[in-house]
Amino acid sequence: MVCFRKKKILPHSVKKVYSLIADVEKYPVFLPWCNNITVKKRTKKYVVTEVKVGFKNIITQYVCKVLLFPGKRISLEYLSGPFEYLKIDWNFKKISNKETEVDFFCNFKFKSIFLRFLTSFFLENAVKKMVDAFEKKLNN
Repeated sequence: MVCFRKKKILPHSVKKVYSLIADVEKYPVFLPWCNNITVKKRTKKYVVTEVKVGFKNIITQYVCKVLLFPGKRISLEYLSGPFEYLKIDWNFKKISNKETEVDFFCNFKFKSIFLRFLTSFFLENAVKKMVDAFEKKLNN
């Protein structure tokens, strides 16, 4: 099981931060280990995606529903794939017109004992690097 939380104030507007995280199709451009994202369905309230990820010699895919609460929250609802469970939440709080507090939470567990063991040594650090990639993209 990997459980990770990071709270940080970013020097960007809520709109800019939210827009970057809601634009799931662009993740493969800047997000480490995200190989491809295919949008299966899109509405104003959610996006269903198939996500292909690869890390070291592990390549897998999962399907999720990304729930959109404009300017406030983005939450991932896991539908199918290699996880026993997967929970990801982004919460946004306006500090000022140019500052946003971002609260990121991620909790997951692979179904496979083999995958749990294989990834146990590096997965938490990988999640931290992925969160940092969002911040780096905002600053570019």
